Amino acid sequence: MSASESAARSRPAWAVKAERGSALALRLMIGLIRRLGRPVSRLLMPPIAIYFLLTDTRARRACRQYLERLASTPEGRRALGHAPDWRDCYRILFEFSTSIFDRICIWAGEKRGFRFTHRGAGHFAHLPAGRNPLGRCGALVVGAHLGTFDMMRAISLEVDLRVHAVIYGGNAETIQNFLGALNPDHDLAMIHVGADPAAPALEIRAAIERGEFVAILADRVPLHGRGTHTVPFLGAPARFSEGPFQLAALIGCPVMVATALRVGDAAYEVVSEPLYPGGRVPRAHRAKVVHEMIEGYARWLERLCLRAPYQWFNFFDFWERS
Repeated sequence: MSASESAARSRPAWAVKAERGSALALRLMIGLIRRLGRPVSRLLMPPIAIYFLLTDTRARRACRQYLERLASTPEGRRALGHAPDWRDCYRILFEFSTSIFDRICIWAGEKRGFRFTHRGAGHFAHLPAGRNPLGRCGALVVGAHLGTFDMMRAISLEVDLRVHAVIYGGNAETIQNFLGALNPDHDLAMIHVGADPAAPALEIRAAIERGEFVAILADRVPLHGRGTHTVPFLGAPARFSEGPFQLAALIGCPVMVATALRVGDAAYEVVSEPLYPGGRVPRAHRAKVVHEMIEGYARWLERLCLRAPYQWFNFFDFWERS
């Protein structure tokens, strides 16, 4: 077995699958938009969702697992309104296809007709002052594969905030090359996390100390399967990555949780709130603080899953097996 094959096998399925599928999905979406225009192209989202429903066994199984877990809680049953079935899996895949479609429109600068609101914007305005020349404190912005996290970039451009996106694995190069070809003027501020976690940690720290923001998704296990923490989520133990929260405790930076939910056609509401106010944490207390941040993150993600049950696009085994 070659070194690359060994490395691929050591990574979780979500990382390998993303690298295999992203280039094709991105080319397909941009081709539709350029040839047919947005109003016509969006009509093809239902058949695309049906295609993935019929052909992607792993995603279909993960959707059912999530929906059944959601329906096992009283709040989840109220959010769904019925026992989950294949139509709910289809709806998740439809929302996922639509989120990719809208992300590409934004990446390409096709913002006409899009509407954004931001619930919680004041939390960013009231971050403590930083020690950099701008006098602004940077922060770690932690999101999830829920809604469309990329819409945070559209908001950041409007308020002149520089946001660095943390991208995992070889998929980073695929996305960076695609965005560069799609829009040469696009500000591609990305931090690539590969086999060595030390270098990106230094990049993240430097960006935050400059008063900039670093955006990272925390609802999948790390690339190498280490550094997870189990907390309750939708009524059962689930594993979350410790890395972003450990880094925040080490740096002492504020932590925000944020994403953007689709609330209508081309309409998104960014929801954000503070998770950790910042401040250096003594080593003896670090594990406790990290645990509290992960618990708070899981509660935030749970609230949004109940609010928008069809917009969590995890697609992989998430809960610990008994």
